[in-house]
Amino acid sequence: MCLISSEPFSDTPTRLVLYLKTQTHVRIPRLSRRRKMWKEEKEMVMNNIRLYMENQHIIQENEKLRKKALILDQENKALLSLLQTKNVSLVL
Repeated sequence: MCLISSEPFSDTPTRLVLYLKTQTHVRIPRLSRRRKMWKEEKEMVMNNIRLYMENQHIIQENEKLRKKALILDQENKALLSLLQTKNVSLVL
C-alpha cells in the first residue's frame, strides 16, 4: 500500500469510509437547513395570506359601518330639523 499524493484514496476501506462519512455529514445539515428555510417561507406565505384575508374582512366591515353611520347621521339631522320646526311653531 503506497500513499501517493496524486491518488486521494488508496484501496484501504477505512479511508474511503471516512471520506464518505464526512461527505454525508456535510450534506445532511445543508439539506435540513434548506428544508427548514422552505418550511419557514411556506409558513410566512400562509401567514401573509391569512392576514391579507383578515384585512379584507375588516375593510368590508368598515365600509358597512360607514354607510350605517351616514344613514344614522342623516336621520338625526332630519329629526333635529323636525324638532326645531315644532319648537318654532310652539313659540309663536
